Amino acid sequence: MSAIAGIVRFDGQALERNVLQRMSSILAPYGRDAQDTWLGAGAGLVRTLLRTTPEDQQDRQPVALGDCQVVFAGRLDNRDELIARLALDERLASRMADSELMAQACQRWDTQALERVEGSYALACWQPQRRRLWLARDVMGGQPLFWHRQSGFLAFASWPKALFCIPGVPRSVDEQSVLEHLALLPGAGCVFKDIHRLNPGELMLVEGDKVSTHVHRRLGSGPQVRFKRDEEYVEALHEHLQRAVSACLRSSGPVASHLSSGFDSSTVTAYAARQLAHRGERLIAYTAAPREGFAGPVPRDRHGDESQLAAQLAGRFDNVDHVILRSSGQSPLESLEQEIDELDQSPVNPCNTLWMRAIERDAQARGCKVMLTGQMGNMSISYDGYPYMASLWRKGRWLQWWHELCAYQRTHPQWRKRGLVLRTVGASMPAWLWKRIAIRRGEFGGELDQYTAVNPQQLTAGWLQQRAAAKDWDLSYRPWHDGRAMRLAVFGRLDIGSALVSANLRGLEMRDPTCDRRLVEFCLGMPDSQFLRDGQPRWLLRRLMADVLPEEILEGRGKGYQFADWYEGLSADRERLREQLQQLRQHRRAAQLLDLTALEELLENWPEEGWNNMATIQRYRLKLLRGVAMGSFIRYAEPDNR
Repeated sequence: MSAIAGIVRFDGQALERNVLQRMSSILAPYGRDAQDTWLGAGAGLVRTLLRTTPEDQQDRQPVALGDCQVVFAGRLDNRDELIARLALDERLASRMADSELMAQACQRWDTQALERVEGSYALACWQPQRRRLWLARDVMGGQPLFWHRQSGFLAFASWPKALFCIPGVPRSVDEQSVLEHLALLPGAGCVFKDIHRLNPGELMLVEGDKVSTHVHRRLGSGPQVRFKRDEEYVEALHEHLQRAVSACLRSSGPVASHLSSGFDSSTVTAYAARQLAHRGERLIAYTAAPREGFAGPVPRDRHGDESQLAAQLAGRFDNVDHVILRSSGQSPLESLEQEIDELDQSPVNPCNTLWMRAIERDAQARGCKVMLTGQMGNMSISYDGYPYMASLWRKGRWLQWWHELCAYQRTHPQWRKRGLVLRTVGASMPAWLWKRIAIRRGEFGGELDQYTAVNPQQLTAGWLQQRAAAKDWDLSYRPWHDGRAMRLAVFGRLDIGSALVSANLRGLEMRDPTCDRRLVEFCLGMPDSQFLRDGQPRWLLRRLMADVLPEEILEGRGKGYQFADWYEGLSADRERLREQLQQLRQHRRAAQLLDLTALEELLENWPEEGWNNMATIQRYRLKLLRGVAMGSFIRYAEPDNR
């Protein structure tokens, strides 16, 4: 697993090696095992390496083949297929580093190599004879890549911080991107001004002083999946999961996994445990839990301590070592500045970073090299199929709609039939009407200022609403009637690269089998009736895992609530929160972009109870914490902005 960077000059000026060395030093913590720089005529490349696969012992970058100089960050998941298509000697190629195999593909097929490779990657290919550079990321966005262009040069790097080593690259925030991130709009750009993120599935070509971007692979372009028998869908999902998990188990050290009480991490852990058992290897499964004795309120239909259910799953496998890490009463603010420095952006969920980093540190101490997760499973293997009911209503298939509605109410008695009818019919309502209903019911999406810390002046100007409309994003958060479109929108909204790769700082590679492109395309191609049937959401995965997961997980009796005691640590840390808000008041840019008055009012009207109320959670876990986190990022990006 590597971090990469480089500079290409258009103006004929010489590159300074010390600039490349500074970039390498900045990226070294993300690749502690090796650092290399290459300087040629008008171009320079950087690679830092964290060895996580057996083949990484052979990694030497940049890889020079013919007229290609390649730097590669990531992992290839179809090595055998590539070796066969490239007609390479199997014995020699089996030991090749992924970077060399990728370089072989680039030399053979040029940019069309991107159509033939599978995996999680970002790469740069410099072709000096043609004075041509191209950059690319995989369609799922597993590895980050950023770029900056001026009249004399173009530079790229895995992290924006490496670009600031170059003289003349400004360091300031991009106001529009900050607001889009706060409003949770899809496709929000890099939060640094004039630093651009290469989007998942994009190819950038730089030829002379001409720069163009293209989509080399678009998610959702896979075929429809239609079988005659329901059992065939289960069998096919099993095959896809087997392959996706197997690809993620290629490791030079012990493998660990996240294990909550949900479907996704339980399924990934179970598949990994079975495959590792065949190899005589063990799996370390981690569960985050609140402090011992925590009995505080949690939202309806949630449970705050997932450790018991997770232990039931872990106990079904002889080769799983279950590790429960409990909260120590920390405040989400304690590690906020460090998290911002590691991510080069504001964390989306400041609460979650505490338990995730605690797991990573423990795994590092045990010598693990790979951490498995199932973060994107809700949009792939465990998609609940809920929009199916709304689609039945919209298509006029009312008898079937009523059957599914009544069946869902029987299996979920906590849902009143009136509420279910409203949510399925709501998908066909005008946005303004649904917004009124959401406000009255206190649901997410009613009023933007209930969950986002955007300055009211920015909201009244209407610019943010226009950006949402341009991106075809519904700020009222109406229920969806098209499950495939909903999942594609969620995938397009998230860019997971930086969050995954930040684990490199603790010597780990984070891998998510539920985000495997081929698996995701398979799930997108199936009819929603395979995911929701007879009132049973996640019907496909329930059938697949019926004999594997504990009944309590299969029946979905309450969903886990991560970091359930978050408000205890934050409540005890209000003085620090007050100091941070005062610092933001003194920062011109932060005061301009954030609703500091509302955040200060939330601090002064701190609730003593009601932390299980969704309105309270929206205001404090979403609006307050995310607002303070973004403010801290603004101060990090512009420390002298007064």
